[in-house]
Amino acid sequence: MRLRISLSSVSKALSTSTTNSSPKPPFSIAVNELASFLRDGRPNITVLTGAGVSTDSAIPDYRGENGTYTLNPGYKPIFYQAFVASDEARQRYWARSFLGFPPVMTTQPNPTHYALTLLQSSSLSSSSPSNLSGQVQDQYQNLNQGQDNDPVQVQPQAQTQAQAQAQAQDSNRAQLGGYIRTLITQNVDGLHQKAGTKNVVELHGTLHRVKCMSCGHEEDRSEFQKVLADMNPEWNELIQSQSASSLYTRMNADGDVELKSPEQQQQTRPNDKQLDYRTFHYPKCSCCGSGDYKPSVVFFGENVPPGIKDSTTQAILEADALLVVGTSLTTFSAFRLVKLAKDVGVPIAMINLGKSRGDSLVDLRYEEPSTRLLKAVVSELGLGKVPGEIRRRKRTINVVGS
Repeated sequence: MRLRISLSSVSKALSTSTTNSSPKPPFSIAVNELASFLRDGRPNITVLTGAGVSTDSAIPDYRGENGTYTLNPGYKPIFYQAFVASDEARQRYWARSFLGFPPVMTTQPNPTHYALTLLQSSSLSSSSPSNLSGQVQDQYQNLNQGQDNDPVQVQPQAQTQAQAQAQAQDSNRAQLGGYIRTLITQNVDGLHQKAGTKNVVELHGTLHRVKCMSCGHEEDRSEFQKVLADMNPEWNELIQSQSASSLYTRMNADGDVELKSPEQQQQTRPNDKQLDYRTFHYPKCSCCGSGDYKPSVVFFGENVPPGIKDSTTQAILEADALLVVGTSLTTFSAFRLVKLAKDVGVPIAMINLGKSRGDSLVDLRYEEPSTRLLKAVVSELGLGKVPGEIRRRKRTINVVGS
């Protein structure tokens, strides 16, 4: 069975989903409840994240209050078939991506990303991730030195045989790692990895690489950005002068922007030359010389790679619990993982603002900002202070390579 991202059911997904009608629990109860859920699933929890996880890093989501589809219901992303078939479609995509990628390069993880890293970090027995903050590194070192920061695991003075067996099981599970084993993300921004999370499966690919559609040669997206800059000096001049925002109306969650037409540009920058995406240049493959590059993301209408489909399925089947964070699950590629977990009896908890396609499938549902709730849960579990800052999006675009 091929797994394809499609818009045909996306528009109906949320309207047909059911929202959990139970009253919202007090925050303190939600914290204790989710902490218990994580303890029960430790160390074999799979996490599934979506665009809502990155909104606190100033990357817009799709269907939230300020999401791409919310503010522009008529927005249509590029489809795989159009990108492959049309030179003009590729020009339009790369022009939009050229302006939208610099902020992606410089965006930093937010507390939600770091909280998930902390929930996993005790399982990383090799070396401390160099890009974590001092707080995360200190916590990591404590865990690797055998210092148990989880207040739940306290040895009693006297033990029954059953208690001793349970303690031995807890000790064995702790040696296997922290709480999270695998993190599946629908996001293409790479922020989980930048926060130090390991064993990340990118369900929809990544913006940080490009791949030749003919020979399969891959290149780093930041290096590809430099090639585009050299081929399009007028466009690059706007980025370097911090004036690129005059060319677009808003940034999208998938790392591109909504370009203004030449007529719209005339209204905002009447004394400057208007730029048309049909004048944008992009290179052929540096390896085979004839193929066209495509970002290493899964476009709408494109199949999720079989290896990714298999590995995400396996992560659900082998999990003792599933935590879903920041996603409405409108794409089937993500929804089917939650449905699979439900079908095989894996307990499911969800943190999401707004209704989700999977609301009727989950066991625990929290209508809370993920940063607020996860920071409190990490504290409750004795894992220390969560680093990172909440950022809000600005219209100013960053200089290439800054």
